[in-house]
Amino acid sequence: MLNVDQIEEWLGQEVVDSAGERVGKLDEVFYSAASGDATFASVKSGMLGRRSELVPLAGASVGRDYVRLAYSAEQIEQAGSVVPVQNDLDRGDARRLAELYGVEIAHEDEFQGASTLNARREASEQARAQADELEREAQLRASEAEDARGLAQGAEQDAAQKAERAEQAQAEAERARSEAERLTP
Repeated sequence: MLNVDQIEEWLGQEVVDSAGERVGKLDEVFYSAASGDATFASVKSGMLGRRSELVPLAGASVGRDYVRLAYSAEQIEQAGSVVPVQNDLDRGDARRLAELYGVEIAHEDEFQGASTLNARREASEQARAQADELEREAQLRASEAEDARGLAQGAEQDAAQKAERAEQAQAEAERARSEAERLTP
């Protein structure tokens, strides 16, 4: 069985049938939602890659510059018109395709294309990066707010000290006036 890392590296590579005859190019891989295994693939063929066919990856292998399927070109061509190629593979289409090729799949399994999964992963990574950036910004603002509170508290204490000194100076001024009045003839 091909694993996810291996098969995704082969997108765009040549695909050959069980006899080694060219079938087309690997266009999309469909993964089982239950197991995460690469289960089906879309192969583009014909003039300018206008035709796409879905094939199981059961028994597939990779060579130096190709992916080899375990099915003949004839089988692939006969099955090609039965199931339409889309971004995701619904349960009914997956079961029909599995039956055509004699492959067993879980009855309730769902299948998603690599492009859909990669788009979700990318969106998830972007959301995570944005969340990290927002968290850093929140921490910075919390630190700035704490600094401002400290400055405000320091300014409040400074203002209280100056007010106290002003009161003391006022009291001394009043004492000095009283003393001056007392000493004035």
